[in-house]
Amino acid sequence: MGLNRFSLAVVVMMMINAMLPLEGCLEEERIALLQIKTSMVDPNHMGFGSPLLSWGEDALCCNWAGVTCDSITGRVIVIFLYNARGWFIDPSKGVWDRNASMGDWYLNATMFLPFQELNILGLSNNDIAGCVPNEGFERLSRLTKLESLYLGLNNFNNSILSSFKGLSSLKHLYLESNQLKGSIDIKEFDSLSKLQELDLSRNEIQNLVTSTGSGGPSRLNKLETLDLSSNKINDSTLSFLEGLSSLKHLYLNNNQLKGSINMKEFDSLSMLVELRLGGNEIQNFATSTGFERSLRLNKLEILELSFNKINDSTLSFLEGLSSLKHLNLDNNQLKGSIDMKGLCELKQLQELDISYNDLNGLPSCLTNLNNLQVLDISFNNFSGNISLSRIGSLTSIRDLKLSDNHFQIPISLGPFFNLSNLKNLNGDHNEIYESTELVHNLIPRFQLQRLSLACHGFGGTFPKFLYYQHDLQFVDLSHIKIIGEFPSWLLQNNTKLEALYLVNSSLSGSLQLPNDSHVNLSRLDISRNHIQNQIPTKIGAYFPWLEFLNLSRNYFSGSIPSSISNMSSLGVLDLSNNGLSGNIPEQLVEGCLSLRGLVLSNNHLKGQFFWRSFNLAYLTDLILSGNQLTGILPNSLSNGSRLEALDVSLNNLSGKIPRWIGYMSSLQYLDLSENNLYGSLPSSFCSSRTMTEVYLSKNKLEGSLIGALDGCLSLNRLDLSHNYFGGGIPESIGSLLELSFLLLGYNNLEGKIPSQLCKLEKLSLIDLSHNHLFGHILPCLQPTSKWQRERETSLNPSGNSLGRENRGPQIVFPVPAVEDPSMNKSVEFTTKSISYSFKGIILKYISGIDLSCNNLTGEIPVELGNLSNIQVLNLSHNSLTGPIPPTFSNLKEIESLDLSYNNLNGEIPRQLLDLYFLSAFSVAHNNLSGKTPEMVAQFSTFNKSCYEGNPLLCGPPLARNCTRALPPSPLPRSQTHKKEENGVIDMEAFIVTFSVAYIMVLLTIGSVLYINPRWRRAWFYFIGESINNCYYFLVDNLPVPARFRRFQPCV
Repeated sequence: MGLNRFSLAVVVMMMINAMLPLEGCLEEERIALLQIKTSMVDPNHMGFGSPLLSWGEDALCCNWAGVTCDSITGRVIVIFLYNARGWFIDPSKGVWDRNASMGDWYLNATMFLPFQELNILGLSNNDIAGCVPNEGFERLSRLTKLESLYLGLNNFNNSILSSFKGLSSLKHLYLESNQLKGSIDIKEFDSLSKLQELDLSRNEIQNLVTSTGSGGPSRLNKLETLDLSSNKINDSTLSFLEGLSSLKHLYLNNNQLKGSINMKEFDSLSMLVELRLGGNEIQNFATSTGFERSLRLNKLEILELSFNKINDSTLSFLEGLSSLKHLNLDNNQLKGSIDMKGLCELKQLQELDISYNDLNGLPSCLTNLNNLQVLDISFNNFSGNISLSRIGSLTSIRDLKLSDNHFQIPISLGPFFNLSNLKNLNGDHNEIYESTELVHNLIPRFQLQRLSLACHGFGGTFPKFLYYQHDLQFVDLSHIKIIGEFPSWLLQNNTKLEALYLVNSSLSGSLQLPNDSHVNLSRLDISRNHIQNQIPTKIGAYFPWLEFLNLSRNYFSGSIPSSISNMSSLGVLDLSNNGLSGNIPEQLVEGCLSLRGLVLSNNHLKGQFFWRSFNLAYLTDLILSGNQLTGILPNSLSNGSRLEALDVSLNNLSGKIPRWIGYMSSLQYLDLSENNLYGSLPSSFCSSRTMTEVYLSKNKLEGSLIGALDGCLSLNRLDLSHNYFGGGIPESIGSLLELSFLLLGYNNLEGKIPSQLCKLEKLSLIDLSHNHLFGHILPCLQPTSKWQRERETSLNPSGNSLGRENRGPQIVFPVPAVEDPSMNKSVEFTTKSISYSFKGIILKYISGIDLSCNNLTGEIPVELGNLSNIQVLNLSHNSLTGPIPPTFSNLKEIESLDLSYNNLNGEIPRQLLDLYFLSAFSVAHNNLSGKTPEMVAQFSTFNKSCYEGNPLLCGPPLARNCTRALPPSPLPRSQTHKKEENGVIDMEAFIVTFSVAYIMVLLTIGSVLYINPRWRRAWFYFIGESINNCYYFLVDNLPVPARFRRFQPCV
């Protein structure tokens, strides 16, 4: 009896022990794991994130990262060593990266032989280039339980394939993102008779062949998933598919398949459930007997054909796909009003995407799709009243996307009232109209969760159906003209509402808060309306979890409520372009610790810009321009290590630019213009090397620029105009290779224009006007607009990118929460004799040079005539000499050309008549001669003020007529020609008459002086005094010969 009890106790203990998980592992396996660690990396030099970091710290190896043991036997069954080498800091880039110095390494697969129970082996992302000779994966044939092998993200080449022949137990093989290239002999996988999944994606495979011809694999009859996506496969016959009778999932997307696909190659794939062919250049599908053969694909449920060139608008190739549930045909070349006879038989279809095509009509049989839940027809050319379409009959529809078409949609949404399953409706960028249908008293059957109707049009009052919605989470009715006030009732009825956008909706009245606090609302944008009065003082208490609040471009008045500081999650606050007054509440920078963007520009805010504490560690954009702030830039701003944009322009700030500005490690946009700042630029101004745009114009800054701009290597726009900077333009400006706008006008700069400016190939605008520069104009200046540079780049592309990467719409990223300050920044530039402010997209297209009001000398370089894309050229108010270059006729895009107030001579080139875009032209106050250009084309619009001040110039619109014109001569004039005519003065007659008159005057004077002695003495005394005066005048003024030159003051 006791023995039986003892035996029973032993059995129970053994059962309990078997049920408890084992944490240990076999000692031989533990030793083998440590050997793997030693062979893969240097234990003293492992990167961050390596799973090998924990190996050896715990005696129980089953607890090591990437190692899993069987809960009963304790044997290792999983070794997953993803990124075993870890990550390192790249000193040159300052970012995490792989340690390139470690290089590729070669695997000794025998290290894994001790693990006889191994089921999964993962070696992805380890820079493995191959295996040690005779120590490859063929040595793992003894691991009879190995089913999954992960070798992706390495550097294996084609030679690795032969080493898999002995792995007969393998079911899953992953070789994605390696260096497999060219043709792959699929016979290499024949021995893997149990293989179910094969991933060869993201390589450079061009084709799959067999050693005996084009026949398909013979023994992969259990393969269910084949991934060949993102390769370079160009064999449109797809003959390698033959024999894969068990295949269920086939991925051929993002390859180079072109033209017509012969669908008979899919005949053997009777089990196929998913087929992805997107991202190729397929135009159509065909078989010798028609696509009726596709009846063999009667189990296909997912067909993805996005981003191709399919132009068969009948979609007849869909016939026979009776089980199809998901069909993607977006981003193709489907056009016109299509007859989707193939589509209409898909009774099981649940999702249809035909967006980004050129379709304009839906088929009449659309109502047959009773199971359709998702329909996306956005970005096409569909038009007409949505009430007349058949979309309202799709009673199973859940997600409906109609955006970017030409539909007329009633704001009542009456046509969709019977769609009881409708949850998400996107009708952006269509036309909304006020409904006249009798639906005001009808209750819609749907309960929407997302409603996006950012359209244009007049909607009248808020639609009644909104009063019956209680599950709304997202609402966007922007740009619809709506009569009424802010709909606080919408917030009360929809407690789940997270985002409400009513931008530019013509709302008026006051901002009314709901009766209760709304804790789910995270985004509220009611900008660009006519809402007035004060911002509710308790707005922070009613919307405590707002992350985005935009009340800009309204008519709010009063002060900024301090309760906004209670919004602890607030990331963006935009109250710009209102009538707010008072001080900026210091609570904003103390309570809103998550604030990333603070925009308070163009209000009437006053007080000193001084914050004692600055805790906004996440602030990236601080825009306070256009107010009445005083004081200095507070040192507390230097704590904003993430600050990218600082704009305090158009205020009354004073003091010097602080040194810490140059050490802001993230600062890219700096605008301090139109204040009362003084002093010089700090030597550390660009120490961070991150600034791309700097605007300091219209202050009282002075000093030299030498050394101040060193380090500004990323600078794209520099505006230092309207200050008192002196000295020369630094030669180091040639290192600012990204510079596009250089505005240094209205300063006291001296010296020559540095030749280093010619290195700046991205320059668009150069303004050095109203300084004291001298010397010659650089012939190598070549400003080009950003648009022109991009156009030239597109016409001469570099690289070998695949065509599909440039087709279709680009990936759409979320719109930045804070509007880019660069888009609203005005740049002043003189054109057509008027100083204009340019901003926004126009700056991409403009290019020009303004060197006016300096002391430049010499002739105008003929090379300036090569600037065929320049719009503005102003060289006025200098001392330039010589003729106007005839090459100026090549300035085909020129709109404003000002050469006035110089010493130019010669005739005005007749070739300038070819400048058809010229709208402002002046050569006034020079020494030009000859006839003015004909009053034709653009020159017919120029009046006499454009030519005045040239005594030898004649012809309309001047009042001075040309008495004689140079007759055309078929023969060139010889050196013995006695007449020299210029169309104004007969030079021979002038010389003769002048000589006779001069001799007569001399004879008369001599006779009088000879006869009268008193006059003779007075005459000689006058001559002596004149000689003395001239001598002393020359002695006193000889070092300044410029005074003898003709000079016209610069006004």
